[in-house]
Amino acid sequence: MYLATIKDKIDSVRIIATTFDANPSVNNIIGSKSNRRKKIERMAEFVFIKSLNRNGAFISKNRKGVAFFYRSSLKVFSLKEIFYEIRFALSIPISKVIETLNRQAYLKKQRYQGEHFYFWFFGVEKGGDKAGFELKDYLYNLSEEEQLPIVLETSVKRNKVIYERYGFKTYHIWDNYSDKHVLWFMIRKSK
Repeated sequence: MYLATIKDKIDSVRIIATTFDANPSVNNIIGSKSNRRKKIERMAEFVFIKSLNRNGAFISKNRKGVAFFYRSSLKVFSLKEIFYEIRFALSIPISKVIETLNRQAYLKKQRYQGEHFYFWFFGVEKGGDKAGFELKDYLYNLSEEEQLPIVLETSVKRNKVIYERYGFKTYHIWDNYSDKHVLWFMIRKSK
């Protein structure tokens, strides 16, 4: 596992675009109409650049897994990041942009307010072997060393159950998130 560089953008975007194709939160933002892959890739590029700017883009040794995980207090101004955010926003319908901005406002209001690591995206391609464990172990160790909790949101019930197995607790549920889905706000406190 290592801290990604801009050279890792192509692999990182591929992994996120592949592993998040069926994710309810992603599909809620990009919709089900044409150019889905392009929209997911643009979202993944923005997520990668934002995380990279905060020293929070990690890739496994076998280049099959990524984690976007950064300290909540890091504020960065980057024209490149703004470019990728606008480019992503322009690829989705205006109604989805407004919905996404409203969603982000709600997330920010409900998210744990103390200093924490924000676990934004995590994906491992098929055949990634132990890439997920490699990334998880590093990030959990970092949380322990820094004595900071890890905060995430998930709309995938299976993922919620897995996170619970690894010490996460639900601290808020948004059951009005979308027509069919719930969003769980979870935290794993350092020991």
